[in-house]
Amino acid sequence: MVQATSGKGRREERVARAAALGQALRAAQGAVLTDYRGLTVADLTELRRQLRQGQVEFRVVKNTLARRATQELGLTGLHPFLEGPTAIAFARGDPLAPSRILSQATRALPQLKIKGGILEGRIVSREEVFALAALPSRAVLLARLVGALQAPLRRLCGVLQGNLRGFVVAVDQVRAQREKQQQGG
Repeated sequence: MVQATSGKGRREERVARAAALGQALRAAQGAVLTDYRGLTVADLTELRRQLRQGQVEFRVVKNTLARRATQELGLTGLHPFLEGPTAIAFARGDPLAPSRILSQATRALPQLKIKGGILEGRIVSREEVFALAALPSRAVLLARLVGALQAPLRRLCGVLQGNLRGFVVAVDQVRAQREKQQQGG
């Protein structure tokens, strides 16, 4: 037997779901909004698997609840993206992971459309999501930075070693001359 839920109970449930969505948006390092219309269940399952591997949660949301959650967070700039079927990919670790995974997935699944997103509280357009996806990972950027900082020090060490080597050669030549003078003189 199905129990009818009172209007007040449904409203409380919607408020709780909007609050949970707002909490997920607030906790996420980055998020990407998508239109999943035309994807099969198998496509969605495979997409979710890929996203999970990248520590990204993919959640289908109701636009009215998403509008309520974004309104409370002051992210009303997302409202134009909340048209049609909407799913949000929330980053748990790398803030660019949803951008990378979803932009790659759009090549294999042309039905999947990226609408826009959020990166560390800033709203980004569809084009910016694709541009962010093209950026190297944080680890690669840090490695490049360390390499760039290390290069001048390595060259300085090479110059100092060259000077020291020259000094050692000069001292050795002076020593050799003195030994020659002592033997001959």
